[in-house]
Amino acid sequence: MALTSSQSAAARRLLMVTTVPVTLKGFLLPYARHFRECGWHVEALTGPNSRGGVLEGEFDRVWDVPWSRTLMAPGNITALPRIRRILANGRFDVVHVHTPIAALLTRIAAASMGRRSPAIVYTAHGFHFIEGGDRVQNLVYALVERAGGVWTDRLVVISVEDARQALARRIVPASRLVHLPGIGIDLSFYAPTTHLQERAAALRGECGVPQDATVYTMVAEFQPGKNHRVAVDAFNKLENGGAHLFFAGTGPLKDEVACQVERLGLRGRVHFLGFMADIRPLVLTSDATLLPSRREGLSRAVLESLTLGVPVVGGNRRGIRELVDDDLGILVEPDDVDGLARALSEVLAFPTHGQLRERCERRLEEYSLDRLLSLHEDLYDDVLAAQRTHRRVRVRGGSA
Repeated sequence: MALTSSQSAAARRLLMVTTVPVTLKGFLLPYARHFRECGWHVEALTGPNSRGGVLEGEFDRVWDVPWSRTLMAPGNITALPRIRRILANGRFDVVHVHTPIAALLTRIAAASMGRRSPAIVYTAHGFHFIEGGDRVQNLVYALVERAGGVWTDRLVVISVEDARQALARRIVPASRLVHLPGIGIDLSFYAPTTHLQERAAALRGECGVPQDATVYTMVAEFQPGKNHRVAVDAFNKLENGGAHLFFAGTGPLKDEVACQVERLGLRGRVHFLGFMADIRPLVLTSDATLLPSRREGLSRAVLESLTLGVPVVGGNRRGIRELVDDDLGILVEPDDVDGLARALSEVLAFPTHGQLRERCERRLEEYSLDRLLSLHEDLYDDVLAAQRTHRRVRVRGGSA
């Protein structure tokens, strides 16, 4: 329903912040659409090259800032005054920050505004301190998160293990910690329709893969934490010489993994498909998906696979083991090449896709997009109510 001019002036204002535009495009557009439909004014703040294209049509305004994913990059420091001006001029009620660099810089800028600071919500899509990780790096990551927690009205974590870590490492007190099960998945979108199954069969033909061949798929950006090299080594150990492995995604390590494939003589059996806007046909044509990650928040790739009824061979790490149990896949230590190879063979004995989807359908309701949108409405209502109460107390106490 369209708002009148007076209603628009009083509408709540939301700013969604990510380090790079792809995070907005890949995960947060449903939230922008939903809150705009609810009458909110919704803007976005993200990295360079965000102007034009799909983002401009999805938000009331899109800002870009020349920051970097590298914490100590000079551009990150010089970006702070611009971020502060955007926050001050936007008069936002809620600023919801995602991804570590954007989240930290925006919270620093907001803290400098004093009482005029908007309510700050930070969703941690998987803390960077991880089990088995370098102790010094883990300590540094934890200290950075704790520093940022001082300027955070609500910290949202998307896995049970991150909730425990947030409290154990005193990032925020329990009163400011919220556990939400991921960012939501549209269960109806992943229903394996006849048309989708036809597209899945056609994909094999386009890639020159026989319809009766065993196919594994890994949907992940080519970066160290996803563990593509171990995936290739495990695939190379399979006795099934007719199996194929699909990689969907881009990233800085793609060329390195491609060289590994050539060196092992796997060309023709390992396929690099690049970025895919719709991965449903790819997952549906697979006998199993593979994700031996060392670090995850709550894996979207695993949720997509299970929603389509495709079993998972996953790394036994936070954000994967919360989703995969004995009925839905096999968990293996991420760097255990022999164990992954065995799991890739054993997972073929799992139930057919339709049977598996029925088995996990009820459980996946917890992660549905509709539920997460409703939970975010509650989250924003709660943080705004708390902020109003806090400001009234400060005024009565004479500190305003």
